[in-house]
Order: sequence, then structure tokens, then C-alpha cells
Amino acid sequence: MIDNSILQFAEERSRAARLALEATALGGDVLLRFWRELSSSQVREKSKGDLVTQADIESEKVISDFLKRETPEWSLIAEEGTEMITGDTIWFVDPLDGTTNFVQKFPIFSVSIGLVKQLSDGVYDLQAGAVFNPVSGEVFWAAKGQGSYCGIERLRVSTKRNLSDAVIGTGFPRRHSDELPKYLREFGALYPQCRSIRRPGAASLDLCWTAQGIFDAFWEHRLAPWDIAAGSLIVMEAGGVCTNFRGENQFLQTGNILGAPPILHEQMLAILDPLQ
Repeated sequence: MIDNSILQFAEERSRAARLALEATALGGDVLLRFWRELSSSQVREKSKGDLVTQADIESEKVISDFLKRETPEWSLIAEEGTEMITGDTIWFVDPLDGTTNFVQKFPIFSVSIGLVKQLSDGVYDLQAGAVFNPVSGEVFWAAKGQGSYCGIERLRVSTKRNLSDAVIGTGFPRRHSDELPKYLREFGALYPQCRSIRRPGAASLDLCWTAQGIFDAFWEHRLAPWDIAAGSLIVMEAGGVCTNFRGENQFLQTGNILGAPPILHEQMLAILDPLQ
């Protein structure tokens, strides 16, 4: 459940943000119903390292049914296959980000929903998004031009100015093993230059924690739009920068994302770009 005061606060800034919040709460309720009670028969492997559970499927259904009813004029694309194409404004839905964590009973997972508008040149314009952590009850959200929040608390990225002081979040390219050699080169180049690197296993939350200043930066390879559409807007509305590893805006298209405060983004980009 998300407190009504948060929903009202969001509604005053963006109807889309409120809808994203309501939808993540619906999905989160489903995940909590399955949490720690999942049986092996409710888990299958879609591909190497990529699991899906009955919780993913049921969460996606309640979210999709809600968004289709509330915004039939907008398209919807969800991770487990639900799709409705009605225009160039698109909901990207991840009903359970961090499925492997969920299956292992490791309490780092979320529901992530982002709204984007696809422009004529193929670029995505981020509009609104929400990420709900059902275990902690924390809800992160943002609307374009309206800031980003945890509940009603305004988020700001880290104020650190030196990469040597930074704790960086990342994710391993488990589903795209061909990316591993390049990723390990990047890891090897960044690790000596920063304070430490962490890998929790849910990119949407990694981005929210970057917006919150818990992580000072985040980078990962080959993510899907539903993994990062919400979190990237939350970072940018908190004063951060999100690009691909060459400093370009196509991170939703490629899935390669670097999110950080401007000065740390510049320092990390100087390391990552030559390795591409």
C-alpha cells in the first residue's frame, strides 16, 4: 500500500506519476503475497540466468489491467509479454525487477513502471515513473520537470566531486555473456579509481539509490527499457545525468546506462568511453 498523502502529492504534479505509483502498489501487493512462499513449480528459466515466476506473471496482469483501463490511449509494453500498442506514448512495465533475488529470498527487488513518449527521431522522452520496493515499503517516483521523490521527500544526487570517494552501483551482464569481456575491462579500469563497487541485483533500485545519494553513480550493460525507464528519470530529476557509455542519449535503446551526478558522470565517462 502507498499512503494516500503520497498519491495526492504526486497527483498535484503529474497524473501519470500518480497512476504509475498506484500501479506499482498493485504489483507490489502481488509480490508480497508470493514472497518467501514461492514453490519450485512456480519458477522457470526463460534463458540462461533469466528466471520468471508466477509472481512476475500475476504482478504483470494486475498492473497491465489497471493501466489499460486508466489510459487506453497509451501503449503498454511489459517484460513478460503483455503488449498493447495504441500510440507513441508508452508504459514500460517491469512487474518484478530482481527475480533471481526474489527466488533466492534475497530482499532486493521491486516493481518498476516508466512512461515515455517516442519522438519522431526515435528518441525516447521520459515523462514519469515509479519504483516500489515492497520489502521496505519505499516508493520512488518522478515526473518530468517536477523533481523526484522518495514518498514526498525530494531526492538529490550525491554531492561528491571526486571519483576516488565514490561508491558505485553496477550489475553483471548475466543474460548477455558476450558483453562480459568488455564489462570486466570497464570494471578493472573503474575499480582502482573509486572507493568501492556494489552489485545488489535490481537495476531500478540501483538507479533510485543513485538519485538518493546512497550510490554515487551506477553503470550497467544491456538492460531493457522496463528496467531503466523509471529509474533513469528519477536520477535526472534528482540532478543527475544519464547517458550511454559514449555520453549519448540512447541509453533506453541500447540498454547501456551510466547514471551519476554531472561531475562524477564526466569522470566515469572519461574512463568508459575509450573502452567502447
